[in-house]
Amino acid sequence: MRRLQSLISMLAASALVSCGAPEGDERALQPAQQRARIDELINVTLNKPATASSTQDPFRPEYAVDGDINTDTSRWCPGIYNQTRLLDIDLQGTFDLARMELYTGFRDTRVIQSYELFYDDGTGWKPIPGASQTANTSIAVSTTFTQPVTANKVRFSCRDPLADNCRVKELWVFGTPHSTQVNIPPVADAGADRSLTLPTSSVTLVGGATDADGTVTSLAWTQVSGPSATLSGTTTASLSVAGLSAGVFVFRLTATDDDGATASDEVSVTVTAPPAVLTDVAFKKPATAGSFNTSLPPANAVDGDLATRWESGFHFQTHNYLDVDLQGAYEVSSAELHLGTSATATNAMPAFELQAWNGGCWKTIPGTVVDGNPLSTTQKTLTFTTPVITTQVRVVCKDKPHCRLRELKLMGIPAATPTGPTTCAAGQQTLVRNVRYDYALFLPEQYNNDRTTRWPLIIGMHGIAGSTLTVDRTAVLSNPEGLARQFSSASFRAAMKAIVISPNQRLPFDNAGTGWFAAPSLLALIEDAKKDYRVDSDRVYVTGLSGGGNISIELGMNHTSQLAAIVPISITSTPTNNANICNLKPLPIWAFHGALDTPSRATSVKTWLDTKCGPGESKMRVTIIPNAGHNEATWDTAYATLELYDWLLQQRISDRL
Repeated sequence: MRRLQSLISMLAASALVSCGAPEGDERALQPAQQRARIDELINVTLNKPATASSTQDPFRPEYAVDGDINTDTSRWCPGIYNQTRLLDIDLQGTFDLARMELYTGFRDTRVIQSYELFYDDGTGWKPIPGASQTANTSIAVSTTFTQPVTANKVRFSCRDPLADNCRVKELWVFGTPHSTQVNIPPVADAGADRSLTLPTSSVTLVGGATDADGTVTSLAWTQVSGPSATLSGTTTASLSVAGLSAGVFVFRLTATDDDGATASDEVSVTVTAPPAVLTDVAFKKPATAGSFNTSLPPANAVDGDLATRWESGFHFQTHNYLDVDLQGAYEVSSAELHLGTSATATNAMPAFELQAWNGGCWKTIPGTVVDGNPLSTTQKTLTFTTPVITTQVRVVCKDKPHCRLRELKLMGIPAATPTGPTTCAAGQQTLVRNVRYDYALFLPEQYNNDRTTRWPLIIGMHGIAGSTLTVDRTAVLSNPEGLARQFSSASFRAAMKAIVISPNQRLPFDNAGTGWFAAPSLLALIEDAKKDYRVDSDRVYVTGLSGGGNISIELGMNHTSQLAAIVPISITSTPTNNANICNLKPLPIWAFHGALDTPSRATSVKTWLDTKCGPGESKMRVTIIPNAGHNEATWDTAYATLELYDWLLQQRISDRL
């Protein structure tokens, strides 16, 4: 490649005097250095095999390449009136051709005026640029090709009138043996990848290049990707980069050699933000609690003042809680808790844990479960096993009757809001501890699919003799009473499209309690559920059997605006004696009662609502189950009726307000 390019330069000047020039030494017109280079060319047609499309004896084709320009008989003639007059010369090798000398005619007359010269490089015949003439008047023509060619054969084509005999004394083509050497591209090296940390915002990259068979003629730096930056020295080996920001930058160094070949190499610069400083992300953020002493509200636990505190109300159950809304997503890595009424008090919480909101439920933070904390240990620092990214943190107090927290510090840094599916226990019943009532929880199978869908809530209560959880609070009973029993069926679990909470009335570990649910505690449980799960507040329902059914009627009468519908089963109370009974008239109610369970108080309630609570029929419907009494035959049949849930989940509070 290099020699061919050199050949072009070397012959440029000779082209000025070549076409149609008279016989003579035009090299004398050229500088001595250029003449020396032209002298390097060899006659590649001399004595090479020659053939012709036609021949007039004795003027054979080989005479046109025998080197004899003085003997008149040493020439090729095709004869007159031959349509095709071609002279082919096999170069017996591959050559880079640069110029030609053509000697024609008889002595000093009868020159060939019109001709063409072709070459074959193995892919077919092609015209040699600048080698043809149409009005030649000279018996000796020296022509430098306007573009060198690489060939292994040469063809002369006479284009004179057919009546003229084409006389070629000699056809000399000059060139050099073709080299198969391929230029080796340069090798670029942009240097090693770099890393830096802000506030450092500039860097110098040092690169270079080598060329094994020549020289590197230029270098050029460009930015390939990354945020914008300011570059200087882009055509030198050293590139100065300024104005860097956090991100990954890629720069490319391109080298060009003296044959025009290029090569590139890339280098990356990784710029990281300075390490984030951990701060107390709970400080003065909104705080709520399961309950609190009026003078000791939850906000005291995040006000930065160790002289104030949150203290829960009096409770017989454990698992009260304090929630902190971080008002954004944070990566939280540790917590510091100041417990008790003072630093020297002996009433610190003995057992507690921290939980993080994951978008659908609360999950225990690894490394934060504390059991057996001494009553005198009023400060506790917890380093999480793994930092958590969350928007809310909960302190769960496993103490009773009071929980006391003077300050909660959560050390973290800002983070991106979590996206994607959640990881709550869905599609099955699980046990949940709660300060109101421990309960069996069911979340629909599709609950985890997204973080935005809100689901209906059903509170299902057992009767005064029933329960849903084991006494030691380790599991849901294998055969719980009421709605919770239906979840032993896989098809029922798949069909249920609501959050279902089945509270257990009795206290843990001793099974104490009469089985009567309290309306205030149930209402608080509903509010807890709205904090703990993605509940659709427009679709909240209560149902219960026997004593639980009585409570559902009570809630419907006294808290109608908070419920979308109720499903009382086998009620034993007499609601018609309650002054608020007419509040039930606009409330969607589907009551069930066994035919053998007398009297049918549900029927009496509907009659009362239809006839004594103003004009029009009530929204109450009653189903009497044949051959069923005050037992499972009634409530299990009712809760197994899938039509019930199709109707129930269509009811909304907003439809009647």
